[in-house]
Amino acid sequence: MSRLKVRVHAWPELLGAQARVAIASIEAQNPYVDTQVVLEGTIVTGEFSCTRVRVWIDRNRTVTRVPIIGKSSWPELLGAQARVAIATIETENPYVDTQVVLEGTIVTGEFSCTRVRVWIDRNRTVTRVPIIG
Repeated sequence: MSRLKVRVHAWPELLGAQARVAIASIEAQNPYVDTQVVLEGTIVTGEFSCTRVRVWIDRNRTVTRVPIIGKSSWPELLGAQARVAIATIETENPYVDTQVVLEGTIVTGEFSCTRVRVWIDRNRTVTRVPIIG
């Protein structure tokens, strides 16, 4: 990450914007990132890149997800122990905070591009795919 100088790492204000507007805004606010436009439904690789921002769009070229730097979901952690999940998430995306939540707990519904909830059972096993939100 020597060349990466983190400026803005999430753009929630671009949700619903046109792709060209989103790309221009992202690249103006953080020239160190590589923006990639991806049509919803496209299968993409899951590897982490601290310089990639995927701009997910629908067929009308409208942004459908909040553009962020870094990995945003960890399906490989389903069934893992909480401590392993936390370490993996915080290593693969240092821009997020993890919150361990016991299944059945009531949580707030607001979206946060810097939070990953790790849902666990009483055995501290991950019960849902951890995602940013």
